[in-house]
Amino acid sequence: MKPDWAGPIVAGPLRRRDIARCLNALVSNVKVSEISRGWMVKKPTGASTPAQTLDELIQALIPQARHRSWEELEQALLNIPAPQRIEDGSSPWLNTDIQGDNPPEVLTKVKHLPAHMKLAAFALGAHTCAFEGAVTATFGEGQHLQAHPGHLSHP
Repeated sequence: MKPDWAGPIVAGPLRRRDIARCLNALVSNVKVSEISRGWMVKKPTGASTPAQTLDELIQALIPQARHRSWEELEQALLNIPAPQRIEDGSSPWLNTDIQGDNPPEVLTKVKHLPAHMKLAAFALGAHTCAFEGAVTATFGEGQHLQAHPGHLSHP
């Protein structure tokens, strides 16, 4: 099994299922499903690509992303329902230091989704949304990450 920096945040079958459901709403021509220890990305041809880490999953989905701006991505996320179960919000978090002069914050209206779902969308956006410099996103009290074009800053 490959090490996953996001493992503490995305681990578990229910979180993997939530992430698959979230990302399925943000991509076209593929279907993401949760599997033991990761996800499977299936193309309409039947070809499948397993992903053990969040980074591998995002890399497999970049060509299929529907949204090219943070605003479009945020609007799409607002249409995704939150999971029915209640999260206790106690998942471990790996903050990065915010560098630069207060980079703009994105996905600020997305408050109904749990951190693991918003993190998956932010990671996809870091690779597919057009922006310069850096952006940040907040996932909960004291939970934030920064992204640069094509790169999610993580510990």
